[in-house]
Amino acid sequence: MKKNDLSPQESLDIIQKAITRYKMNYRESSTTFLLWGWILTLASISNFIILRILNNMEAHQLKGLLSLANWALFSLIGFVFLYFSQRNIDKNKKVYSSLDGYIKTIWIVAGSAFFVGTLICIRLGIAPPPVMLLIAGIATTTSGLFIKYKPVIFGGIAFFVFSVAATFVSNEYVALIVGAAIIFGYLVPGYLLKSVKE
Repeated sequence: MKKNDLSPQESLDIIQKAITRYKMNYRESSTTFLLWGWILTLASISNFIILRILNNMEAHQLKGLLSLANWALFSLIGFVFLYFSQRNIDKNKKVYSSLDGYIKTIWIVAGSAFFVGTLICIRLGIAPPPVMLLIAGIATTTSGLFIKYKPVIFGGIAFFVFSVAATFVSNEYVALIVGAAIIFGYLVPGYLLKSVKE
């Protein structure tokens, strides 16, 4: 029986090829980054407008409810669009990689953490945005480290920075901090991924 041992360099080349194939997949999947980037940016802007209007009307008791309803509505719209866009991406995907499964798992766990984190924040009476941005930072940075793509890593780090910044501003302006975080964390890396050459 012939033994096929790979040299360290050959093993490294195989791993590097898998990462390169995944980058191509990720470029094809940049639609997901861009989808959530635009949906959540619009949610942030509309949330800011809602909070400004309620402050001017001095209807402070409605702020929490309408803010939560705003985010829930945009998240629902995002999930509907994601479902159909992901179906289309999977149908047309040229290359599959085991990293696809890892990244998908990271985002399923992050999605669950968003939901649980929101419930905990509501129960404790604290504003959810700093916690949500922190979770987004963990998932985005980890995704970037897996695929070794610096714009995604920097996008994740931007979420960390904006998470801290969100603790220093009043509630209505937190919506603008969240919007800026999403632009730097999702939209900029999403457009850069979309422009990656094969």
